[in-house]
Amino acid sequence: MAKQKGGKKNRAEEVEREALEKVAPIIERYGYELWDVIFEKDGALWYLKVLFDKPDGGIDDEECEQITEPINEAVDALSCLELIDVVEVGSPGLDRALRKPEHFERLMGQPITAAVKGENGQTDYIEGELAGYDADSNSFTLTTESGGRELKISDCRRINLDL
Repeated sequence: MAKQKGGKKNRAEEVEREALEKVAPIIERYGYELWDVIFEKDGALWYLKVLFDKPDGGIDDEECEQITEPINEAVDALSCLELIDVVEVGSPGLDRALRKPEHFERLMGQPITAAVKGENGQTDYIEGELAGYDADSNSFTLTTESGGRELKISDCRRINLDL
């Protein structure tokens, strides 16, 4: 893989894409579903987070432990390994983040909370049922107590399942 100019932040998508290619087959082989691969900074360290679940929901500590070693071996083979400080393997949790089209499509009809960039830098929280997703406009629709509301994903700081 050719080196790109820029720091780790500029290469985050590249790291996520390469890690996804390596870990997805492992997760599928064990009968799990890959939820997401995230490369992000937390404090001084860069984390590669591999989040997975069972098709019928919920993983336990033993299942997580079982798959951690094969995933670590796959990560050790990445060409971008020098960028990764910590590898985390686990569940996306009940309040899982929605970042990809398949997340929105899969969670249609579920309760969602969107943290939206408000005026003066504050964050507004909008809760509702996920009623639609439009990949072309990169937006989604929530049914709220006051009616429908369409939001652009780029205007949201976070979008999470709200169970």
